[in-house]
Amino acid sequence: MADQRAKHVAPKSSIRWGAVAVCILIAVFLFVTPNDHASAQQNSCAVARAPVASLSFINQDPMLDRHRSVRWLNNRANQGSRYLVTGLTEYELQARFDMRLEPVEVGVGAFCLYPIRINPEVEVIKHLVYVASELERGTCEYDVVYAHEGQHVQINQHMEQDIQRELDAMVSEIMADFAAMRPVGAGEVQRLQRRLLNQYGQDFKRRLRAIDLARREDHRAIDTPDEYERLSKACGPNSAFQTTLPDAMR
Repeated sequence: MADQRAKHVAPKSSIRWGAVAVCILIAVFLFVTPNDHASAQQNSCAVARAPVASLSFINQDPMLDRHRSVRWLNNRANQGSRYLVTGLTEYELQARFDMRLEPVEVGVGAFCLYPIRINPEVEVIKHLVYVASELERGTCEYDVVYAHEGQHVQINQHMEQDIQRELDAMVSEIMADFAAMRPVGAGEVQRLQRRLLNQYGQDFKRRLRAIDLARREDHRAIDTPDEYERLSKACGPNSAFQTTLPDAMR
């Protein structure tokens, strides 16, 4: 009988030990794993969602000014005496960069900054087309000059598309930047926020300058000596380009 009791006791003891072991493993999993997860979160500022990004482009239709003389246009263009300026297009922008960052606590005393809104504003403040006042509307010379300036207007009107494309690229880069950032202490939040707002504001201005330089190159591509020569002969040998306009410059 004693041997039988011993045989029955041993399995019960093993079962109880197994149950205790399982409970310990579960307790370790429940209490240790969340701490490891929190630690991982504190080392990363992965961006959960993309910011709301929109471009506010305030356009201005080109305005025609026919009250400027050919002499005034040449002084305005500062071309010297090599070419006779009979038309001119002026275009000017002003821009403002608006971005909102939100600090979020990701651990005890640790914060991540997240981009919430990116909303640059670009406004066309000047879009003027000048045609020399000596040219009568409806004449061949007027139509030639007006059509040429129309090409410049079309180049300017592509600016909105170019800026929107750059903004889309910029948002993608900002998302990657913030995803790679590490949390900072509470005392560093404001300084980091100021630095990032300045950094991205300067980046947007740099992109605008690059777009503007490309636009100027497009303008120069249609303002060539060969094109000027072609236009000067477009209305025949005795047109205002050879008679009236040069006389007005004397």
